[in-house]
Amino acid sequence: MNNYILNEGYNKKIFFEKGYRDKIFIKKKSYIDLSYNAGALILGHNSKVYTDSIKKYLKNQISTFAHPNKYALEFSKNIKKKFNTFSNIIFCNSGSEAIIRALRISRAVNKKKIIVSVAGSWHGSVDKLLYYPNKRMKPIPLSSGLEDNDKKNIIYIPNNNIINSKKILKKYKKKINCIIIEPLQASLPIIDKNYLKFLEKFCKINKCNLIFDEMITGLRVKEGSIQKILNIRPDITTLGKILGGGTPIGIVGITNKIYQKIKKKKIFFGGTFSANSFTSFIGNETIKFLSKNLNLYRNLNKKCEFFEKNLNIFFKEKRVDATIYRYQSIIKLVFSKQKINSLMIKRDFLRKNQKINILKFKDFLMKKGIHFPSNGTIFFSTALTDKNLNYILGSFKEGLKKYFV
Repeated sequence: MNNYILNEGYNKKIFFEKGYRDKIFIKKKSYIDLSYNAGALILGHNSKVYTDSIKKYLKNQISTFAHPNKYALEFSKNIKKKFNTFSNIIFCNSGSEAIIRALRISRAVNKKKIIVSVAGSWHGSVDKLLYYPNKRMKPIPLSSGLEDNDKKNIIYIPNNNIINSKKILKKYKKKINCIIIEPLQASLPIIDKNYLKFLEKFCKINKCNLIFDEMITGLRVKEGSIQKILNIRPDITTLGKILGGGTPIGIVGITNKIYQKIKKKKIFFGGTFSANSFTSFIGNETIKFLSKNLNLYRNLNKKCEFFEKNLNIFFKEKRVDATIYRYQSIIKLVFSKQKINSLMIKRDFLRKNQKINILKFKDFLMKKGIHFPSNGTIFFSTALTDKNLNYILGSFKEGLKKYFV
């Protein structure tokens, strides 16, 4: 098969063709999925909610529109119910676009230039944030073609480290436009409430905007968001993934304080497929279903807890230098027994000297019919059967014992 695609991942020879419940397929070969479209498919592949939504959409002869439609309006009302701190919502085509618009809103609110990014967070393919910090917290480009000024205007602070973050923020406090963070990072799914409260207080005192990127956690956590769990009110929030119900989406939610500052300004929010009726319809059916069936979260989180506890006991018994970190149904395998508070980049597995064995372990799982995501963040879905959960657990133990004991 000729391949002319330069997008990430297309340099490999694995091209999936279909998916059903907890599996994805290459021709007739099935693989248990540990990604579920980067966490977006909490109900699994081709769930009944998703397929019924499409049938309903077609039956009612709904089309896509490049102008306002009632389906986006209905969807926005249900989003507002779930995220009641939002005053207004901006629909976008993707998570990256939501971040771009969130930064645009933040610059419209104040003219300060510096963006503070918290190490370990990932905010998509956005030029202004397409960097990672080195050991001295200096930005290193992740791509060619970035603007020099963007590199000058971004600074990093260490996640979950108030003392060192405070030192850096104090130095730049008069120039900071916003602080952006994944309040729960997919790179290391742990929460430090004190650290997030510290950022909230700093932004309030220094009149800069706090942006929560809840692209992963929005609707994946049972309560709907981390900000709701911790009673923190960021100025701007970005959402996506699950809210699209299996279709591409990005959402920006703003507080009334931000709305009052921008309502008389001219800010461009256009886009042919922003708030399109197809995504809005399926997303609305999904959010209504999840809001009515919270027991699904309880059952899913029990499976994830079972997976976490079993593997961490196994690591201790077999003296494997690894740990499973988990928050509800967001899981990360880190190759270190040491207690880790933060990772510098999203795909950091820590034990760099074990890189070859990590690749062998992933290949082993693939041969066992388990697809391990390239970024290392594991997501389960409500479609995962107990039988396949036990098979995953047994295969993990077999592979880890083979390459790391």
